[in-house]
Amino acid sequence: MKILSLIQRIDIELAVIKCIAVLLAYVFGSYVTAHFHEESGYIGAILACTSAIVVLQDKDLKNSLHTAWLRILGTFLGAFIAWVYLFFYTFSIQGMVIVVFVLEIICMLLKVPDNGKMATITLTVILVISRKFPDLPPWENGLLRFSEAAVGAGIGILMVWIELLLQKLRAIWKKIDISEKRL
Repeated sequence: MKILSLIQRIDIELAVIKCIAVLLAYVFGSYVTAHFHEESGYIGAILACTSAIVVLQDKDLKNSLHTAWLRILGTFLGAFIAWVYLFFYTFSIQGMVIVVFVLEIICMLLKVPDNGKMATITLTVILVISRKFPDLPPWENGLLRFSEAAVGAGIGILMVWIELLLQKLRAIWKKIDISEKRL
């Protein structure tokens, strides 16, 4: 009986959908980044995959759209604040801590949900990348990180939509099957 209950927990369709989302996000995220800055292409893949997975956490399209919007908003805020910081200063740990504090306050004032955790993640990623690649212009670094998050969020929304479409098709097939059995 325990094996049956374990097997019933498995949702093969959801696992396949997540695999496809991760694959697409990896390919497009790394491609977008590598096209402009090859050295950080894998980071682009990581951020795009993360965005796709975060958006896929909601099985409802409305919630997924909301999650994607928050992901993109947070990424934009983090990228913008990182760009402003890097325009005037180079990376330093003290500067990173100060700018994280400023970003958190801005997110609180703007009532960004979760005080902009995505903004903070984006900000720190951009700052750390700027330390690793100091010749990468701050505007390009921020734009790449924003693009990666947007690509991943878009792929996540597409996959949620496909999942909903599959559910509706299954429901139609069930109705057809029940109708045929009655005949």
